[in-house]
Amino acid sequence: MPIAQNPLSVEVTLPRADVALLTVEGYLDVDTATELQAHLANQLHHGRRHFLLDLSGVPFMDSSGMNIILRVYQEVRDKPGSVHIIAPTPAVRRILDLTGVSITVPVSEDADEALALADRVSDRPEEPQA
Repeated sequence: MPIAQNPLSVEVTLPRADVALLTVEGYLDVDTATELQAHLANQLHHGRRHFLLDLSGVPFMDSSGMNIILRVYQEVRDKPGSVHIIAPTPAVRRILDLTGVSITVPVSEDADEALALADRVSDRPEEPQA
């Protein structure tokens, strides 16, 4: 079984019980995206509603990475929850901007800013279910 040439590293910390900060390092592409997906699924399973994705250590991301970010965004928006991208590298920021992902998923300069945005989502009153 081949070993990925550019392995992905994902470190998960919990700033609060409902918030997961995932610090991602390495290439986020078709070969490594399942690693991030597994960490996100695990945190969803454990009740996290807010996801802060630190992409400052990701020099490259393809559509596989974007799809995973958008999928978790769709899963948590009705909880109500949120997804925030933190400090993407210039190459990753360019992809986020060109594809419009940065319009849907907020991009922050640091974890404190992203956490403050997540707090605003938590403070919103829940909308009644139709």
